Amino acid sequence: MQSKHDLPKFVSIVAIVLGCIDLMRGFMHTILLDFAATNIAGFDLSTSQAGDFLQMMGAFGISNYLTGAMLILLGWKARSLALIMLGFIPVSYAIGIAGIKVNSAPYTPTQAAWGGTTFMLVYMAICVVTFITGVWITWNRKKKEDAMGHA
Repeated sequence: MQSKHDLPKFVSIVAIVLGCIDLMRGFMHTILLDFAATNIAGFDLSTSQAGDFLQMMGAFGISNYLTGAMLILLGWKARSLALIMLGFIPVSYAIGIAGIKVNSAPYTPTQAAWGGTTFMLVYMAICVVTFITGVWITWNRKKKEDAMGHA
């Protein structure tokens, strides 16, 4: 296994920053749930499904606390695992979004604004760019190290 010094330090910094953002998202999805549901997601909470919407959104917030803590700890203590998770997060979201699209196709399209979508696209882009750049830099460092060791 590579030491954390073989991987660029920015991987840890990005993981820790995204972890802090996830903790904030968890707070928004749980503690400020009603505000986030009406003002960001644009849910109509006057319907009979309002409790279901809030419960689902709150459950997502719980997972934000988990990913936030995970990213902070990995960025701080296990940079190579942080890099792997930064690649795995967008893959997980892609699988989830595909599943949502397939399973919700027979139903009436949502009327919610989903105001957090742009923010999440930026979050995903940061994950992807950091993962690709981190892998590329690490691979080039290893290649250079191997060339110097064989010279």
